[in-house]
Amino acid sequence: MDQGLAAFFASMAALLGALIGGGFSARAARIGGEKTVEAARQQVRDQAQAEADRWLLQARHDAYQVILGAIDAYTDALILPTTEAQAVEAAKQRFRSAELRVKVVGPETVRSAANELSLTFIGVQRVLDDGQPIESWMARRIEEHHDAFVKAVTAVYAWDADATRDVP
Repeated sequence: MDQGLAAFFASMAALLGALIGGGFSARAARIGGEKTVEAARQQVRDQAQAEADRWLLQARHDAYQVILGAIDAYTDALILPTTEAQAVEAAKQRFRSAELRVKVVGPETVRSAANELSLTFIGVQRVLDDGQPIESWMARRIEEHHDAFVKAVTAVYAWDADATRDVP
């Protein structure tokens, strides 16, 4: 074999090696690029989820603060014998507005506890509307449902992913 032919085969082998190596490099670059893009997309999704969770927690916090104040005002308006009907109505409307906020942002456990408290308030309000006095068991029932509501709210803040599945 002469030197020209050997050089030709060597150059062809080098060219074939370069083409194969280049193909693998291009494929590896494409796969690396795809993985980088997917990681960036996942990071954006994770950030969006974290921001949504933060917003929901803040919205819940605000709603819970409002309803807790409304509960106290409505309880006082119902229980205190010197409260005027206009003040009771204002406290009732404030509570209902706060309850609606909780129903929008709260998990089912909190919504249910707020509903139970609302039903208790309605029952006590009916007794007053009938001209009957508030009895101590009614005040205790309000307090029990208030405590249940606070317990449900506390569970939202002390959320444990393994302990409960319905509180995000």
